[in-house]
Amino acid sequence: MSGELKSTLDLIMEKYGGSKDTPPALTDEQKREIGEVRKTCQAKIAEARILLKGDENLSREIARLERQMAERIQRVRAQDD
Repeated sequence: MSGELKSTLDLIMEKYGGSKDTPPALTDEQKREIGEVRKTCQAKIAEARILLKGDENLSREIARLERQMAERIQRVRAQDD
């Protein structure tokens, strides 16, 4: 049964232009946007490291900013251009 499910999954992935092992290719615009998101978020993380140095909330703030960056990148990847 699992062989049937796998082949069905493979057929669906082929139909929609992808495979389960490789993510869909990004457009140049998406690559640019992701670069901007990373640049902005890395700057915010650096700022937090400076402003919250020695603060017990530093690791929590960095984790929040990293989650925010990952969510923004995911939204860019999900865009249909």
